[in-house]
Amino acid sequence: MRADEKSLLDPEVQEDPYAYYRALREQAPVYRMPDAGAYVISRYRDIQWAMSHPELYSIDLLGKAGFSMFQHAEARDVLAEHGIPRNTRLSTDPPEHKGYRGIVNASFTAGRVNASTPFVQAVVDELLAPLAGGGPRDFLREFASPLPVRVIANRLGLPAEDVPRIKVWSDAWVEPLGYACTKEREVEIAWLGVELQRYLAEKFEEKRKSPAEDILSDLVRGRLPDGNALSQAEAMGLAEHMLVGGHETITSALTAGLLLLIDHPEVLRELQADPSLLRNFVEEALRLESPSQGFFRFALQDSELHGVKIPKGSMVHLRFAAANRDPEQFPDPDRLDLRRPNPGAHLAFGQGAHHCLGAPLARLELTTAFRALLERFEAFRLAPGRPRPRHVPGLSLRSLAELHVELVPRRG
Repeated sequence: MRADEKSLLDPEVQEDPYAYYRALREQAPVYRMPDAGAYVISRYRDIQWAMSHPELYSIDLLGKAGFSMFQHAEARDVLAEHGIPRNTRLSTDPPEHKGYRGIVNASFTAGRVNASTPFVQAVVDELLAPLAGGGPRDFLREFASPLPVRVIANRLGLPAEDVPRIKVWSDAWVEPLGYACTKEREVEIAWLGVELQRYLAEKFEEKRKSPAEDILSDLVRGRLPDGNALSQAEAMGLAEHMLVGGHETITSALTAGLLLLIDHPEVLRELQADPSLLRNFVEEALRLESPSQGFFRFALQDSELHGVKIPKGSMVHLRFAAANRDPEQFPDPDRLDLRRPNPGAHLAFGQGAHHCLGAPLARLELTTAFRALLERFEAFRLAPGRPRPRHVPGLSLRSLAELHVELVPRRG
């Protein structure tokens, strides 16, 4: 395969991108996509270098590039006139980023995450109970989707009865990342965004009156380095960011991980023989099937990498998923290796200043879920009579559209 024969915007490439990633790394580690006008960086060390130079490549696409998730002005106008334009201050560059990160770090300390363990375990047990009889099940709808949204709602301090609405709002929030929405759908999504913001505004008021040990309360109480509280727009942007980031990618990782076990029964047997390898399995699943395939940066200055000139004002796409299969970093990179010496070195959560702050909570959820699945079931198969599951088309995120499986309960 030639790097210039395919495109990351091709749905068939998105469905199975790994041969194309190999071509990019080997033939064009800095490749300008003609159809997107962005420069794709695909090697592990190059992406590490790019992320460590925010003076060259900015993550602040809104403030410095004027970038919007909405392609149509009509959708942007809905938020501008009736809500708050999307703006998460976690996607800013140093030193500004540090102040906002400092406020939300309190929500994800080891103590706070560990305190969530009983709740996570209880939700896992509740969701798996109806599946205990075995047989064909809709794993995405019955388990992988409700688990993380219930956990992040709890961590935010939102009522359990609101979870169905929260899920609708969150799904809509990420839909434009697929870059396939019609104008009409983008406008619908913008109105759903207004609904979410009005809901969160009410919850912020409740937390001001009765704060608790939750994320919304942390945002209400938090102070920036200058001593000022967050503005309504800043608090709203941070809350939206953590709500969406706190469950969409975990749903993807849960379904991807189970499909890996179905495709690799030898790995399932190895885990059953030695459950201590479970944490390594979670890391390998994240590496091989990265929920966040890649995100953009904005070139603040002229630069050059591997002889390719990247002009100031260009969009630069860091393809984390390609880097996660870079053989210079991960020998035999396409193999699911439970004894890989560097299992946590992947870029599924990013690295450096913008490393995903919810990574410890994500690892807790994934480890708890797969441990429970291994304890209750001895085998997993794709449900008979159904085609192999496919992924939702999209440039930045990788998630299965469905996953119907047959569960075989443990005997005795």
